[in-house]
Amino acid sequence: MFKRLISKLQIIFIPCQENNYRPKFLESNVLLRYIIVLLALKLIVVLFLVYFPQTIFFTDISHSVLIELTNKERQSLGISSLKEDSLLNEAAYLKAQDMIIYSYFSHESPAGTTPWYWFQKVGYNYQMAGENLGIGFLDSEEIYQAWDDSSSHKANLVNPKYEDIGIAVLKGDFKGNETIVVVQLFGSPREIESVKTEQEPEEEIKDEQVEEEKEEEKEEETTELVQKTKEEIEKDKLEGEILGETYLEPFTAEEENGFKFKFLKFMVLDYNNLVQKITFYSLFLITISLIINIFVRFDIQHKDLILKTALFTAILILFILANKEFIIQLIPHNLGIY
Repeated sequence: MFKRLISKLQIIFIPCQENNYRPKFLESNVLLRYIIVLLALKLIVVLFLVYFPQTIFFTDISHSVLIELTNKERQSLGISSLKEDSLLNEAAYLKAQDMIIYSYFSHESPAGTTPWYWFQKVGYNYQMAGENLGIGFLDSEEIYQAWDDSSSHKANLVNPKYEDIGIAVLKGDFKGNETIVVVQLFGSPREIESVKTEQEPEEEIKDEQVEEEKEEEKEEETTELVQKTKEEIEKDKLEGEILGETYLEPFTAEEENGFKFKFLKFMVLDYNNLVQKITFYSLFLITISLIINIFVRFDIQHKDLILKTALFTAILILFILANKEFIIQLIPHNLGIY
């Protein structure tokens, strides 16, 4: 049994008299068919990158993937994971919606509204807070890598003092173009302070009251603008559309555990890596087979077999070089971060 297996493997991979010194693995059409299959798998990456941003699942999948990528990097650095916070999700949504409605891409709106206003608007009482913005991306890993390559944005991603995270990914009409906007918010909630005792100085209490009055005055400056936006959001959500941006209800917990959500998440995060690994190991196998074919019987060479195998090897190298990052660069789009 074992000898029979060895004999079959020899005929498949090693030049010998039984296969006329032409290994069946390199001689047959199996190798050509295998290359065609790998090409089809690569084309799926291209089609997915072009088609997926147009689907109704894109925003929710991107939302989930960006949180997962953030926490994966934090865990690799020994930093605690961030908890998704519903208030921060709402604040991120309002900020993203405000950018689409008023056509700006900045931490501060043309009306002077700062990122911190949206935290206060939803009632998130923060001790520390941060914001990352992105626009025009095609793939979650693309925008995350752009943030990660920026020292100021990465400082937010891996800040050990942050505890919560909220993300909004919206698709809408931005300056006349259908554009994807993402807002990533970070925060650490302020601890509830103990009630002051009678022995504490009266001046300190007065100082706090002054600070509160200043915050109220600052909030009044932007309340009218944002309140109008909020009313428009509540009205248009019922119709399913907000000023050119399709409103999508988020996935429920049950749907996130379903096949569709897991499949799409796999396609976003893992499919390309899987195809790259298959291609790499295929290249390794074919290269080893070619070396064996040449050097086992150096005196007997078949140039047509060597040329065909060398061509397939070159094709596989091109497949490896044409990774997802390279393909994304070929698709027309303008990625921006702030």
